[in-house]
Amino acid sequence: MKTLLIACSVAFISPALAQDAPPVPKMFKGMQGQKGQWQMEMLEGGGRAKGMTMSICTDNLMKPPAAKDAPKAESKCKHKLLKDTADEAVMESVCPERKSTITMKRESAKSMLMTMQSTGARGEQNMKMRYTHLGPCREGQGTVTLDKDSEQCKKLRERAAKMDPAKQCARQKSDREACEQRVRDSAAQLSAMCG
Repeated sequence: MKTLLIACSVAFISPALAQDAPPVPKMFKGMQGQKGQWQMEMLEGGGRAKGMTMSICTDNLMKPPAAKDAPKAESKCKHKLLKDTADEAVMESVCPERKSTITMKRESAKSMLMTMQSTGARGEQNMKMRYTHLGPCREGQGTVTLDKDSEQCKKLRERAAKMDPAKQCARQKSDREACEQRVRDSAAQLSAMCG
């Protein structure tokens, strides 16, 4: 889902996401808390996501994986800080399938503008977003939350309502119960994004 892809761009706000994560820019040292709830406004690009506003709880992004013994995925991406000042950072990420340049500029102690330019198999993509720190995450808040009255939430609720575990798992020969549980979990996650 494109929404989740966009939300993951907030990973650059979260300094402790993964061992292969890019270095934390100096500009974050003066910002009001890296953890907590951030509002992301899609200003340019992003296709149908343009104009969308969502909240992202970075606390959830920074939680350690549930399974301690799970193998860590190795990243084939290389990250490099091209510019690192108190008010601006430029990072380059080179992966086998794409190359991205992310520019972040501080607007205030609580907000920043981020532009992302990437090239890859799907061509060139450009996005511009504003991130504003809102404070701590709410109890039980999901990683990504959309405005409950938005068009995106209306579509997500319709999609979740159409998810029928029995129908979607009808052809499942083994582990049908697990399949149905995954479908129920997916529907619950879609609904939670608009809670």
